[in-house]
Parts: sequence; structure tokens; C-alpha cells
Amino acid sequence: MNYFIGKSQAWLETELDKCQADYAAGKTTVSVSAGDATTGKQVSMSLERRMQQILKALHILDPATYPADSVIPQRQTKAAFN
Repeated sequence: MNYFIGKSQAWLETELDKCQADYAAGKTTVSVSAGDATTGKQVSMSLERRMQQILKALHILDPATYPADSVIPQRQTKAAFN
């Protein structure tokens, strides 16, 4: 599913840059409260998930630059024998 319908490739690439900068900086969710004063920020999804969704939208717009094998996470299955 493409969550970014109608967004341009330039917009998506800008958002990807922001997401990668946040990821590289080790950004975290912070919430602080003291008595009656509170402040906080809530992130609705992980940076990894946000990057995956942006990359998927970019793949839809430009599959040559953003091929599926570099966009869609590869899942591995391991056999477990008891």
C-alpha cells in the first residue's frame, strides 16, 4: 500500500533525507512531566517503518532508482528442529 499518493518524488526524497538524519542522530521519543507542567512528543511509527513506507512510494514512482530488492525488507525463515 502506498501511503503517500499524490506526493512528488522530490517531496518523498526530502522526507527520506529527514528520516535518515533522525535515524543517524539516534532520535528518540521524549516525554517529561513535573507537577502541573508537562511536555512531550509522540511518534506514531518507528523510523525504520517510516523509511520503508517512503522507499516503497519512491519505488512505485521510480523503480529503476529504487528497485524492489533494496526497498522491501527481505524476510528470512529458519528451520527449527526439536
